[in-house]
Amino acid sequence: MPNHENRADDPILGLIDETIDDYRRHDAVNGTDDEADEIARGVECLEAVERESHRLLRQADRLVRALAARSGLDPDAFRCLHLLGRHGTLPSRRLSALTGLDPDQTRAALAALESAALARRVRDDEGHVVVEADPAACRARVDAAVRELRESWYPLTARRCDDLAIVATLLADGRRLSELVLSLG
Repeated sequence: MPNHENRADDPILGLIDETIDDYRRHDAVNGTDDEADEIARGVECLEAVERESHRLLRQADRLVRALAARSGLDPDAFRCLHLLGRHGTLPSRRLSALTGLDPDQTRAALAALESAALARRVRDDEGHVVVEADPAACRARVDAAVRELRESWYPLTARRCDDLAIVATLLADGRRLSELVLSLG
């Protein structure tokens, strides 16, 4: 049975819960014995995906926290700095969307980055406030931690198959999969 606690903030786990509930409703209304067995197997599979997804999310959060600590930053500031380093100058709203932080958390993270001289808010050519990282400071702060991660991860991905990217893609496409499953049922 899925645990519905603290699911409102997690769209992937919420989607899995919705799909499991849809299977159960379908089973209760339309079920024959064969259909019920098939639906039960589908529910068991979705619950296994839910458990593994939850474990993966917890591991990813622990990884970000460890990288942030190695970089001397809190996790929210680390996420912002890392994304600024990857994407370049961004409006703070876009940074909030990419990090999954609410605007207040983003403002606090940016204040920490500004006070550490790692990023600053500036106006772009159109007068909009955007955030830019200091590339040298960003590299100095983040690269060592990320390099250490890559070096420890490389033996696991030596065949050039990045399992984490595959899993992330599958989870991101979860809504389409759910809609397909429901349309087939």
